[in-house]
Amino acid sequence: MIKLESFQQMINERNIPLNIQEQHKILLESWLKGDKLFHEIHSFPDILGKIKLQPITTIIGGPGSGKTSTARHLALRLQNDCEFEIVPVDDITEIKQYGHPKCKLVFILDDVIGVFGVEFEKLTNLERYRESILNALDERSKILFTCRKAVYNEAANLKSFVLDKKCLVDLGDSYNQLNAEDRKQILNNYCKPNDISIKPDELSNVSSTVGCVMYPLLCKLFCSKSEYQALGKEFFENPYVCIRKEMDYLQGHKKIQYASLIMCMFCQNEITVTMITKKDPRFMEIREKVFENCRVSGRNLDIKDALDHMINTFTIRTDNKYSLIHDSVFEVLAFHYGNQHPEDMLEYMSSNFVAKKFSISDTSEDHIKIQTENYSAFAKRLVRDLESLDLHDVFMNKTLKIKCICSAFIDELKKMSYHEIKNIFFQEKETSSKMLKRNESWEKSRSDFIRVEWIRQDLLFSNNWEKSHFRAINWVIAYGHSQLLQFLFDQVTKHGESIRRVLGWEVQEGTENSYMDNLTEQVRLLILSCYSGDIEVVKLLLKHGDFKRVLGDLNFSDYIYTRYPDNPTPLTAASHAGHVDIVDLLIKSGADCNKSGNPGDTPICYASGAGHVDIVDMLIKNGADCNKGDTKGQNPLCFASLAGHVDIVDMLIKNGADCNKIDGYGATPLCYASGAGHVDIVDMLIKCGADCNKVFKFSDTPLCEASKAGHVDVVDMLIKSGADCNKSGKNETPPLCKASRHGHVDIVDMLIKSGADCNKSGKYGATPLSEASRAGHVDVVDLLIKSGADCNIIYVEGANPLGKASGAGHVDIVDMLFKFGADCNEVRKVFDTPLCEASKAGHVDIVDLLIKGGADCNNCGKYGATPLCEASCAGHIDIVEMLIKSGADCNKRALNGINPLSYASLAGHVDIVDLLITSGADCNESHRYSVTPLCEASGAGHVDIVEMLIKGGADCNKSGENGDTPLCKASHAGHVDIVEMLIKSGADCNKSGENGDTPLCKASHAGHVDIVDLLIKSAADCNKSGKYGTTPLYEASRAGDIDIVYLLIKGGADWLK
Repeated sequence: MIKLESFQQMINERNIPLNIQEQHKILLESWLKGDKLFHEIHSFPDILGKIKLQPITTIIGGPGSGKTSTARHLALRLQNDCEFEIVPVDDITEIKQYGHPKCKLVFILDDVIGVFGVEFEKLTNLERYRESILNALDERSKILFTCRKAVYNEAANLKSFVLDKKCLVDLGDSYNQLNAEDRKQILNNYCKPNDISIKPDELSNVSSTVGCVMYPLLCKLFCSKSEYQALGKEFFENPYVCIRKEMDYLQGHKKIQYASLIMCMFCQNEITVTMITKKDPRFMEIREKVFENCRVSGRNLDIKDALDHMINTFTIRTDNKYSLIHDSVFEVLAFHYGNQHPEDMLEYMSSNFVAKKFSISDTSEDHIKIQTENYSAFAKRLVRDLESLDLHDVFMNKTLKIKCICSAFIDELKKMSYHEIKNIFFQEKETSSKMLKRNESWEKSRSDFIRVEWIRQDLLFSNNWEKSHFRAINWVIAYGHSQLLQFLFDQVTKHGESIRRVLGWEVQEGTENSYMDNLTEQVRLLILSCYSGDIEVVKLLLKHGDFKRVLGDLNFSDYIYTRYPDNPTPLTAASHAGHVDIVDLLIKSGADCNKSGNPGDTPICYASGAGHVDIVDMLIKNGADCNKGDTKGQNPLCFASLAGHVDIVDMLIKNGADCNKIDGYGATPLCYASGAGHVDIVDMLIKCGADCNKVFKFSDTPLCEASKAGHVDVVDMLIKSGADCNKSGKNETPPLCKASRHGHVDIVDMLIKSGADCNKSGKYGATPLSEASRAGHVDVVDLLIKSGADCNIIYVEGANPLGKASGAGHVDIVDMLFKFGADCNEVRKVFDTPLCEASKAGHVDIVDLLIKGGADCNNCGKYGATPLCEASCAGHIDIVEMLIKSGADCNKRALNGINPLSYASLAGHVDIVDLLITSGADCNESHRYSVTPLCEASGAGHVDIVEMLIKGGADCNKSGENGDTPLCKASHAGHVDIVEMLIKSGADCNKSGENGDTPLCKASHAGHVDIVDLLIKSAADCNKSGKYGTTPLYEASRAGDIDIVYLLIKGGADWLK
């Protein structure tokens, strides 16, 4: 394990403030202590393997499932196994701030998009900084996010990059669920340190869903109290019941402890010692309220003692901070206290908690019911959050749409002056970090129609080119609060003002394009109202705007969508969201059914893709063109075929949709349906005249799409309908190559039986056999060979199936190819020989198999590297030994002139260097760049190898025409131990290297004061200049290194030279 001090030294190099560094150090010490109890479950190796292969991973699971502990353990493993540095962060912006593309960092962020539900500020922040985060990661760093399963489910349709399925590790899925052995080990890990003698076997078979999901947390709690241990299996079966009973007990018998937990919850789950001792004003206010309700008295130090007594039961302490032990305890506590004292919860809990966990109708145990007497308090809290600009939490709160709650909210607003109301709802404000819009990188994929929320988020802000602004009224409209909107409009009218003016719809004289700008703002709000689904909001806006032109003027459409790219028309928005009544209203109000916004999608395209059959029918009846596509050429039939909406496909075809119309990618509706596996739609399209072989530009044929995706029934149907089994798609890749690469053996068999050519290659020369060999599909390789595939056919670029299988490590396939006559020495152009591929990748068994099959151990591959060069560079000692025993020449160079010993010396593989020297490698052989193995090792700082090479006869002063000496290399790189060793072994301190610079010049330039001192003491000439006349003193002076300047002058340097 890398020491924390080492971690701290490395992290100093980045822009992390000292106080944050100290906090990280304390935090990591706490993680290491807690990690001692972690159990690597049965699937952990696969989870770790996945983490290593991708830059971003989001760990999801239920409360108490071990998300955070798993993320921390993974980070510690990456630190230990791969030398990553751990950087805990509290906010996504810290990744951008602390990230460094040249450093191996692993960031950890818990509850990435919210704790109690989706927090849109966090989600939009993620997307805003997506590009800069990925740039900061580069290829070296990683991020580990955690997310509650319930929050993930709420946000899954929003398609954030952190929720992409390829990024997910679901601790609750069928593969990662704890098995009996996992449960036994986890419980044992907690029981053993606490000397609990209960047999883990008695508790491993937990039947309740809650018990299984929360098992890691429950084990921790179980071992913290004898009362829980006495309950045995019941505690695991009904944990929430047990914890609630414990809260009942604390409330009745240990009131100071109960009150302390409540205070911790109200202080945002963090009480510091400073808050207690310094009597923080907010802390004291909360204390007074909680003590009163809990009927308890005491000093501040009593609170600290109570929190200390509950450590590892209900609280944890990190440095000088107390927190609740887990979110699950937080929630049980919140609902236990909250349903007794909802007014306190409304006063002190976060706006997000209020939005997600207060309900007028939900009586479940994880919600706080809003009683009639609390309507006013709830409304006051919403007003407070509105004034604090927590607009998402206010207006996405469905409770506000309930008439009695909205009336209470309006009653609170009536207490304000009209000026205050106008300022809150209609005054334009500049966007802050709290109110973020999505960025331009959020593009919809061809199969993604769940974009409503992203588009709505974009439209909530008005863009005046350089700045983004917002008004609260936008949220009222966007989320369909018609009762509130009517009240606001009535207030405007009552006070003699124009609704158009307060909405920003009035034309300002003298402003260029002022009328068009006015209409642009009108249509933006109308689109928001169409997404809201509340027809009354739409009617209110239509009543006050110039919407006849907005809805039907195509010239205006071109203007607005230049200003607001990627936004739909009002009719497209309503069609997309599936609001039939709004679509009907807009059409009757003059909306053009064929007018498109950006990126060019018409209303019928959106409705077809989203599956809204009633809207498609309505649009067609009102003149929608069934063949009009978007800017990429995708037409309604393409959208519906891809999404699998059979009834819409049928309706479109019956109304004149062209089954062979291609889009901008050259794909037809049949291509989309075939790739998606919608056999009913494929059948329908073929019967209606779709061409099974039509392809254009960058698209695959329908048969290629189905073969790649593995849809056997679709492949069968296409072949029977005349699809050409040898017709290539994009990259000239035939269907058989596609099926072979992806391992669909049934489809491979079907294509061969239908006349597919087993040796036909794609654009880059890949044959079906090469594709299957590289991917490791043994059954496909066997079938192809038996069907006539040539084992020695060469890629256009130069590799054969054996080379691909060897590099990928598929020993069964290598063996099979051998048996069918594959030549292990065949290679052309820029590809390696099979033996080079296997040696580089470290596949010992394949190297052995190839050598026994006659592979030439000295045959060069790509760049002329021999197998021994490849293995020496990669550090595969077993393969190096095997190659030498089989006749590999230890001194044979690659085409670039580098020999195996130089490769191993540079890479730092001591055992290989030793083996090569013992086997006759020349320690003084230099490559074309005039660099010897000793030079390579000296520059890289491998002191053990330097010593070994010297003992093996390496010349400490040898350099080529353009090469540095070993001493020059070590002096420049700052390896003082190697400099000392070289000098003691006879290295000349004044021998010049590249550019004529001496070792002293190199060290002075690089600022290595200890090496400068060592060289001077070893008789280095302080006045000897390099090729361009620069002396050591000149180099040090230019670098501003006063210590070295002093040393050089003291050592005799001529400051006038």
